[in-house]
Amino acid sequence: MSIKVILADDHENLRAGFRGILESAAEIEVVSEAGNGRDTVAQVSQLQPDVVVMDVAMPGINGVDATREITEIAPNVRVLALSGHNDGFFVKGMLEAGARGYLLKDVAVNELVTAVKTLSEGRIYVSPSVIDTLTYSFLSTVSELNASRKKQQQLLDEIQVKNSELERQNAELERFTYSVSHDLRAPLVTIKGFIGLLLKDIESGKGEAIQSDIKQISHATDNMATQLDELLELSRVGRLVNPPVEIDLNEMAASVVALFSDSIAKADVDVKIDQAMPAAYGDAGRIFEVFQNLVGNAIKFAKSEDASVVEIGAEESDGQVVCHVRDNGVGIQPEYLERVFNLFERLNPRVEGTGIGLALAKRIVEFHNGKIWAESEGPGRGSTFWFSLPINQ
Repeated sequence: MSIKVILADDHENLRAGFRGILESAAEIEVVSEAGNGRDTVAQVSQLQPDVVVMDVAMPGINGVDATREITEIAPNVRVLALSGHNDGFFVKGMLEAGARGYLLKDVAVNELVTAVKTLSEGRIYVSPSVIDTLTYSFLSTVSELNASRKKQQQLLDEIQVKNSELERQNAELERFTYSVSHDLRAPLVTIKGFIGLLLKDIESGKGEAIQSDIKQISHATDNMATQLDELLELSRVGRLVNPPVEIDLNEMAASVVALFSDSIAKADVDVKIDQAMPAAYGDAGRIFEVFQNLVGNAIKFAKSEDASVVEIGAEESDGQVVCHVRDNGVGIQPEYLERVFNLFERLNPRVEGTGIGLALAKRIVEFHNGKIWAESEGPGRGSTFWFSLPINQ
C-alpha cells in the first residue's frame, strides 16, 4: 500500500524536483501539488493524504497557519515541514502548529524519502542540523531564563534592601518624633514657669527678680530657636548638596580652630593640628560642620587636672581618609559610646548644648558613605572621635 503525499511549495521547479525524489521510491505516491497554503488545506480536506510535505514560507497563508488548520481538520495527516530556514523561530512555529517533522531543503535529496517514510509510520523526523538549531535555541532560552531569574533576584534583593532601609528610616523617624516632642517641651515648661514667676514679681514690684525672670525666659527661647535651627539643618542633609570637591584638611582644621579662638583662650586649651593630613573628597561645607561639632565638643569637655589638650589629625587607611579629634578631658562611659550620636542625647545636662550636633555629624558622614564612632577608656580618660571620608570621587 503506497504512501499518499501532497507536495506544497510556491516554486514550481522545486516541486518538480521534490516530486522526482519522492517518486523514485516505489512505495510513495504524490497525489497532488499546491502552490500556496490555502490550496494545500483544501486538498488535504478532499484527498486525506498520509503526509503533507509543506514549505514554511508561502503566499496566502504561510506554512505555520496551514499546518495548524490541517491538524484541526485532519488529525491523522502528518505534516513534514520543508524549509530553507534553519532558524529556531520557524522550527518552533511549525512544531508548535502540529508538524511532525522538519527538513531543510538543502539536504532534501538525501533525507526526503526517509523523512516521509518515518512520518507515515507515526514517528517524528527532524533533520540533525535542525536538532542542533533546536538545541542551541533551547540552551539560549535556558540562558535567558537564568539571566531573567538572576535579574529578578537582584530586583528582589534591591527591594529587600529598600524595605530594610525604609524600616530603619521609619524607626528613626519614630525616635526623632519622640525626641523632638520630649526635648522641645523642656524650654516651653521653663518659659511657662518663669512667666508665672514674672507675673508674681511684677505684682510684688521686685525689680531684680523681674530682670532675672525675663533673662531666664529669653535664654529658654534662644535655646528653643537654636534647637529648631539645628533640626532644620539635620533635615537638610542629603537634600541640599554642594558639589563634591577635594578638601585640604590642614586648611579646614586651621579654619575651625580659628573659629573657636575665644573659647580656646578662655578654657586654656592647647590645640594641636597634624601638619601632614591627606586630602579628602566631599561636600566641604558639610565636612566643616562635622569638624566644627567635634572640635567644639572637645574644647568644651577638655577639662583635665593637667594641661587641657585637643588633637586634630587624619591618615589614609584602606582607601579612605580617617580623621580624628582627640581630647584628654572628662571621657565617656563605654555604654554611652554609641548613644552619644542619638538625637538630643546629652550626657551632662549642665553643659551648654542641644544634643543635636553629633546626630548631625553622623548624618553628614553617613551621607558621604563613611562611618563615625567614638572611643574612650572611661570617665576622666579623654575621648577620641573618628570619622572616615572618601579619598577621591
